[in-house]
Amino acid sequence: MKRSNVNKQLAALVALGVVFTACGGDDDGGDAEESAPTEEASEDGLFGDGGGGEGGDAEVDLVTEPAPPPDESIDAEAPIEEPSEEPADEPAEEPAEEQAAADDASLESTDDGLFGEEAPADEEAPDPGDIDSEARFDDNRFEDYGYRSFIDTDVDPLSTFALDVDTGSYSIARRWLDEGSLPPRESVRPEEFINAFDYDYDIPRSGLDISVDGGPSPFDDDNVLVRVGVQAEVVDDADRGDANLTFVIDTSGSMNRDDRLGLVKTSLSILVDELADDDTVAIVSYAGGASIVLEPTSVSDRDVILDALDDLDSTGGTNLQAGLALGYELARESFDDGGINRVVIASDGVANAGVTDPDQLAAMIRGDADNGIDLVTVGFGMGNFNDVTMEQLADQGDGFYAYVDTEDEAERLFEDELTSTLLIVAKDGKIQVEFDEDVVEAYRLIGFENRGVRDSDFRNDDVDAGELGAAHQVTAIYEIELARGVSVDDRAELGVVSLRWEDPESGDVVEIDEDIDMRDIEPNWADTPVDFQLATVVATFAEKLRDNPFADDIDLDDVASAAGRLADDIDTDEVDELADLIELAARLS
Repeated sequence: MKRSNVNKQLAALVALGVVFTACGGDDDGGDAEESAPTEEASEDGLFGDGGGGEGGDAEVDLVTEPAPPPDESIDAEAPIEEPSEEPADEPAEEPAEEQAAADDASLESTDDGLFGEEAPADEEAPDPGDIDSEARFDDNRFEDYGYRSFIDTDVDPLSTFALDVDTGSYSIARRWLDEGSLPPRESVRPEEFINAFDYDYDIPRSGLDISVDGGPSPFDDDNVLVRVGVQAEVVDDADRGDANLTFVIDTSGSMNRDDRLGLVKTSLSILVDELADDDTVAIVSYAGGASIVLEPTSVSDRDVILDALDDLDSTGGTNLQAGLALGYELARESFDDGGINRVVIASDGVANAGVTDPDQLAAMIRGDADNGIDLVTVGFGMGNFNDVTMEQLADQGDGFYAYVDTEDEAERLFEDELTSTLLIVAKDGKIQVEFDEDVVEAYRLIGFENRGVRDSDFRNDDVDAGELGAAHQVTAIYEIELARGVSVDDRAELGVVSLRWEDPESGDVVEIDEDIDMRDIEPNWADTPVDFQLATVVATFAEKLRDNPFADDIDLDDVASAAGRLADDIDTDEVDELADLIELAARLS
């Protein structure tokens, strides 16, 4: 999305005086009571707010219904934490027939404060018609995974989760904001917002490395944030192995729009143009059934591949199972032992024919993932879009999930980050943080609600976790309540971060660790690295969009002001766009 598009939306909203409220969404889980503390902003605090509210007290019971205990007999994704908790807010109920349809379609600091400056006003006032009247898209499928509450270290000092490099949630939010609406809160996964930006981590010569730093918390003046960064090695495109790619493209009737099949053709053409002549591409299309559009073809015949993409047309139902089966069959037949073997699914995620059960679809691809055929899922379109399918398939397929809403995003994914998209350098990556009970009273991990791993499974290498491509980064942010009598000025260690993964070439399992030293935590916002400030602003933006009560005392106008200052300091298109999006969200709130 171009910056000018966001500015036009902002100006139109100013001209119209329109105020929107956040959209809710369907959720399958729970009868948790509704909890919506009144949002109040005061003059002090890191983000121009009072802080120190409900979010800072580890004893506050924000969750009225705990999640069921984990089933130790299954090797599934672990509970959010031990103990784990469900969201406090009860999602709006749907009519029974709509819920049934959704179920059928699914797979499973300065003196003024960081946010103290007034957000700039837009001068341009475009035609109000620029705001799409169909912005509130219908029939989208998102999963509400809730949010993590504070965990007392004397109850559980260990926090364990799988690495995740998905970015789809941020791009989806951008799409909604660009259309003039706040995204549904259940569509917001904070870790995917944070993953969408680059940070200044040390680059290892091989494998992965850990970076740790921290600073004051915007959510509570008495707390601190700890940022745990994971950086993968960088591999030059010329040094990667040959790529053997199978495109599985949804050509059903629901894809018959420019922002769907039209953008798929543009996006995959960008990818083909970036591939080397020794790479290979095959194409499978699926609608009511599946068919081979192009047998494995050398990229030296680039025009043949591009013509095959251009000739695709949309019609009929959506048999995702048939497309997956044929796509993986083709990938197995052309498997290259020494190369990169990937299936790339381009779809709106809807499945309404053939097998639609999430467990069965996951079982279809799990064996191929174990045998070296990895998956990238790329979502397109909004309105009758199934985010759940796309995200869960990527998790089970040892790959990642991206959402393409613009040609710019396609260029980032398939041109600027081609090697990251194609080449995996770490498999089944997991993090475990052990906090010192004498230093840390309580902690909460921001995001990663559906990436939890049982603490006891951290060194169980049979448990599926997350994959990282070359140059990929993963960032996790913890909010920490220090123990009574402990200060950021003390010389102490808050804990240790352990990182474990499998080298995909050798099959060896590697484990490294890094101490969380209090000396890495800057007590003053102004002294924190600018990229730490960026990660904090992004995380806060996500927490506000998903209505996390821990962010109730923060005003989005203040977040927008902080983002604007960061945009001036960092001076990249991505951060400029972020600042515009937060300002737009503040006006829509």
